[in-house]
Amino acid sequence: MAPATQAVNTSERLQALRKLMSKPDYNVAAVVVPSEDQRKHLLDVHTTSLIGCAIITPTDAFLFTDGRYFLQAEKQLDRNWTLMRQGLPDVPTWQEFLWKVYISPNARGAVLTLSKKLPKCTRIGVDPTIVTASDADTIQKNLEPLESQLVSLKHNLVDLVWTNRPPRPTNGIYPLDLKYAGESHVQKITRLREEMRKKEMHAVVVNMLDEVAWLFNLRGSDIDYNPVFFAYAVLTPEKAHLFLNPAQIDDTLREHLGGHVDIHPYDSFFSYLRELGAEIGLHKKSRALVGDKASLAIVEAMGADNVVVARSPVADFKAVKNETEVEGFRQSHIRDGVALVRYFAWLEEQLNNGVELNECQVADQLEHYRAELDFFRGLSFPTISATGPNGAIIHYQPEPNDCAIVRRDQAG
Repeated sequence: MAPATQAVNTSERLQALRKLMSKPDYNVAAVVVPSEDQRKHLLDVHTTSLIGCAIITPTDAFLFTDGRYFLQAEKQLDRNWTLMRQGLPDVPTWQEFLWKVYISPNARGAVLTLSKKLPKCTRIGVDPTIVTASDADTIQKNLEPLESQLVSLKHNLVDLVWTNRPPRPTNGIYPLDLKYAGESHVQKITRLREEMRKKEMHAVVVNMLDEVAWLFNLRGSDIDYNPVFFAYAVLTPEKAHLFLNPAQIDDTLREHLGGHVDIHPYDSFFSYLRELGAEIGLHKKSRALVGDKASLAIVEAMGADNVVVARSPVADFKAVKNETEVEGFRQSHIRDGVALVRYFAWLEEQLNNGVELNECQVADQLEHYRAELDFFRGLSFPTISATGPNGAIIHYQPEPNDCAIVRRDQAG
């Protein structure tokens, strides 16, 4: 594994992806890659976060990111990639890039010239499970004057060239006790049904992982630094449906959910949506509410005429914290403050005594102090332990074999 701060030659990976793009089964002239883990594979970056979106064409590869990641991206991208610095004048978003003519520097970066990377009548491939329906709708409307088309791919092309991709995690799922949640999942489901009734909706589809975890008072660890698990949920007037990997279901989870929730295999979610959409269309029932962060695949499975894409009511419920949750935040910050005070005292003592420590070592010590706290479940993101020039990299994460020594005379 290469250190996160070094560029890796991505020519072979991009070549394999472009070969798939040209096959008759897909026949696309561009592929949009918004998924973080897939971008990491293309760039061969395994440990750091690099938020953004990649677009690959037969001749070019672009990474769109914002100012938090400019310095990091400059170090990690090889010669195959063009960094698109979103937020700077005349730099489009990745969505705008697909249809707009924009101003860009020439090869020397001196003269501004008009350019359009994607010609008319371009087929642009996306994995519908990782592009939001709202983004897809906006893009397609803007592509129509160009006679270009957004194409939902049957398979994710990056996944097809990612031959050694690790399996999706199936870590344990555990209930969040009522003394920490402040409201039972039964009460939350009742509130959501009342909202459905007010909005005259036949169903609500819950696709955001944090919203599923909140609604059912469950927590997991399938995604690093996030207390969530892979799942979908659908609420109807009669039942709450939860779609999970069967390997993650145990008696404790069943007992917690009780008879209020029907558990289904995770892989049956889209077939269930197709049946639900057909039922709504056939019987002319009121439509299903789909959150505005839902994927294009969800809308396609149910049929666009059978859904309303709008802000998720679960997101609004979740945003208003009850007294138990607020007190939990207070106590958590107090405990974490103790760990930070211990860490600062320790670091000052070590540096005063002339002990040489690097960014990774001091980050590990801070995590050690946090891990000794009651209720510790893990970090919320990798410790941004940066000294000297590295402090300018907003989401910097040190690597054991490629990190700086912490010095008293440098700001950190």
